[in-house]
Amino acid sequence: MIWLAWRQFRVQALSVAGGLLVFVGALALTWTRVTTLAEETGFTGCRDDIACRDAADRFLRAIGHESAGALYLAGLVLLLVLPALLGIFWGAPLVARELESGTYRMVFSQTVSRRRWLLVKLAVGGVAAALSAGLVSLVLTRWAAPIDAAGSSRVEPITFLARGIVPVGSAVLAFAVGVAVGLVLRRTLTAMAVTLLLVVAVQIVATPVMLRLLAQPITTVTPLRADTPMVLIVSGTHVHLDAGNDKISGAWMIEESVVTASGETFTGPVDTTKCDTSIKGELVQECRDWLAAQNLGQQLTYVPGSRFWPLQWRVFTILSALTVVLVLFSIGYLGGLSRSPFRRGSSAGRARGSARRT
Repeated sequence: MIWLAWRQFRVQALSVAGGLLVFVGALALTWTRVTTLAEETGFTGCRDDIACRDAADRFLRAIGHESAGALYLAGLVLLLVLPALLGIFWGAPLVARELESGTYRMVFSQTVSRRRWLLVKLAVGGVAAALSAGLVSLVLTRWAAPIDAAGSSRVEPITFLARGIVPVGSAVLAFAVGVAVGLVLRRTLTAMAVTLLLVVAVQIVATPVMLRLLAQPITTVTPLRADTPMVLIVSGTHVHLDAGNDKISGAWMIEESVVTASGETFTGPVDTTKCDTSIKGELVQECRDWLAAQNLGQQLTYVPGSRFWPLQWRVFTILSALTVVLVLFSIGYLGGLSRSPFRRGSSAGRARGSARRT
């Protein structure tokens, strides 16, 4: 049974495997160049915060002029769209094509039970999806580690979904979604379209929202100092003060604002004798001294980078639980359809055959 399932599935699996191996090979060819640039720009092994920020900027600029920069973006896109591709081209046709073409009659007339038939097909496709996403995610996570450290945080939603074990959970879930939709709709093209919509909704909406709920961000407030770079924007009666907050290394910065002593966002008013609101850009020292004396604070809401792996396991667990639910639904649904729908289909087939003979 496993051999038969693999024979039916091998063309799609080998096609995807070939494309992914080409991408992994490109990562391997540029691996040494990425580590060399990190060392040459002084980013590898830097300790001082200011020196590290400067070195990180030099490293990112150097990467931007190399093929590794385009490869980094391609890796993000690949792991974000890979679950949708697996759901559309692997999951949706897996059962829908059998039901639509009528070949299920031959399969279901064998000694193997229908539920076992579906379970084996789910196992073969699910393992292939997990291996495909896992291989690319593992290699890309290791390859892009210096770039992630110098640039955006791995905890930020877009990068988070393309790192660690979350792509594995997303790929297997998308495959299970495709199978369940194909089983219910029994039309291959319709199932592929609906699967695309559902997987995109999970990737773009549900998973980032779930990450935000699980992240438990930290909020800190520090006194606003006169030496902090500030930009004051006045629009009518509304005042917006933007303070140059220091970025927390490796953190996902959710919100940055200037607040009053009561915790509300500072919206003015300002002393126009101290602050010339017509000036665009950095404020004069007198204005900054006045703002610092107003008992204002810099409020940061962020998720530290140290929570990357705990969040990965939490999101992966939820995705896996949803996958199990869909698998159980598909097996149960097939069992509920094991008699009357297929029998009706067979009767209809016999009726059409009789009509053709007459």
